[in-house]
Amino acid sequence: MKDLHRVSLDAAKVLRLLPPYPVVLVTTGSNIITINQVAYFTFAPLRLGIGVAQTRYTHGLLKTERAFVINVPDASLLNAVRLCGSVSGREVDKFAAAGLTRCPALKLPAAGIGECGAQIECQVDREMAFEERTWFIGPVVAAQQREGHTGAAALTCGREAYRLPGDLVTPR
Repeated sequence: MKDLHRVSLDAAKVLRLLPPYPVVLVTTGSNIITINQVAYFTFAPLRLGIGVAQTRYTHGLLKTERAFVINVPDASLLNAVRLCGSVSGREVDKFAAAGLTRCPALKLPAAGIGECGAQIECQVDREMAFEERTWFIGPVVAAQQREGHTGAAALTCGREAYRLPGDLVTPR
């Protein structure tokens, strides 16, 4: 067995020890934000959450609109993922800038992204505020998927690179 070595408690160094996270495009009624802090909180009901920095334009939209759509991109949307994570919706219509199709959500007053493989609609019913981010959490109220989409084709990102999920080791 190899010896373990201490790692500096610098956040960036510790986060490099974890596997890549899903990267998603989260939409409100009018904006898109690239998010890699997405998690499930409960199973019954299925409740998902997204972590959004308090300085982001989307933070204020979520506090007001109380709804979001998690859109799951694949590698073909990498340029859109980068763009939506690098410009503010305060100044730019990200749908137009990224060449993405705005489509109506099934149950919420939010938009989805037509090019994404899946859209998961959540109604915010809880917030958990931390020093820099707020987790907006809510039950899934609707979901749709493009034919052939699986989470295994979804884009992920680590601290230094975007990735696709790896090989199947064994069924669970």
